[in-house]
Amino acid sequence: MAVLQIGAGGVGWVVAHKAAQNNDVFGDYTIASRTVGKCEAIIESIKGRNNQKDTSHKLEARAVDADDVEALVALINDVKPDLVINAGPPWVNMTIMEACYQTKTSYLDTSVAVDLCSEGQQVPQAYDWQWGYREKFEQAGITGILGAGFDPGVVSVFAAYANKHLFDEIDTIDVMDVNAGDHGKKFATNFDPETNMLEIQGDSFYWEDGEWKQVGCHTRMMEFDFPLVGSHKVYSMAHDEVRSLQEFIPAKRIEFWMGFGDRYLNYFNCMRDIGLLSPDPVTLGDGTVVEPLKVLKALLPDPTSLAPGYTGKTCIGTWVQGKKDGKQRSVFVYNNADHEVAYKDVEHQAIAYTTGVPAITAALLYFKGEWNGKGVFNMEQLNPDPFLELMPSIGLDWGVEELSPSEPVINILK
Repeated sequence: MAVLQIGAGGVGWVVAHKAAQNNDVFGDYTIASRTVGKCEAIIESIKGRNNQKDTSHKLEARAVDADDVEALVALINDVKPDLVINAGPPWVNMTIMEACYQTKTSYLDTSVAVDLCSEGQQVPQAYDWQWGYREKFEQAGITGILGAGFDPGVVSVFAAYANKHLFDEIDTIDVMDVNAGDHGKKFATNFDPETNMLEIQGDSFYWEDGEWKQVGCHTRMMEFDFPLVGSHKVYSMAHDEVRSLQEFIPAKRIEFWMGFGDRYLNYFNCMRDIGLLSPDPVTLGDGTVVEPLKVLKALLPDPTSLAPGYTGKTCIGTWVQGKKDGKQRSVFVYNNADHEVAYKDVEHQAIAYTTGVPAITAALLYFKGEWNGKGVFNMEQLNPDPFLELMPSIGLDWGVEELSPSEPVINILK
């Protein structure tokens, strides 16, 4: 067996560590990125932590431009992997999927192919490009697993589990995400700053009463009492899984909510208002052309650098309300992850950890023959039971909390 991982950022760091811990299944493992030094740093960390289960399997670093289909095809043909794990930014999904199709190699990623705030790439269109490969992958006899992170990913598995076992009829699905940890910086992002800033400045899209609703970012807010980390303000956001949940699980309203502290939003609003969050090129007085968002990315701390000393916990889950046996029911299916525990395990923080662990859980199910159908699949389409049985042994527990059925109190902000 062999696996090719493309991407060596924070998520790629965790994915590679967890793959090494399970390389009795994965076999030889290659990490590829535009900057090969990042791959080598991950390998050094894996070996330093003694995280290779079987040291007889190869663990190698390669350089590749993930925007170049021909280069990807050449690398895949050279490595001959049974599975390609895309741990890169979402804008390389399409080139990697095309390379996998051309080489008839199965594929797995952790987020949607679009940036969620560009014209024609909003939530209602999210996944359309990748879903266009359904028939191609089926005809090629290969598997594509989309959005196998936490959100998207595990939260969709939680919804599928609730739909299968806990409800006869679902009224609302609210995906809830809060990081109650402290990295000690005045402002930083927990994963790629460019991806993060594009994601949270776009309009929010949510599904309600048979149609898509669109509102400005951070204009719908509610407070939610999370297990272990307490009450937090969460804001409606456009997010990958809202689209796929709407496609595969019937509900009257589906919405994604993320927690932001007041200080974080103050920084965010200031940077957005002066144009620092724009991906559009600007020309400086000396003729140099720069993209403000890329400049900001260069100035902000690398997410990997936040891991040492990061304290506190995250809580991410799926709040489902509906009916069971004719009675109203409300449950929160969730995970708490600890930043210090993540660092002890893989030398990274819990945000990357909660994405990397599910990706490897899904990859293991692919190799075990439980999630290896021919075609392209979102997590909601797959059997949630083996995933939720396996995930705790890879590093993330989960629980179900019964709540009192109630209408969410949503505040409309200007």
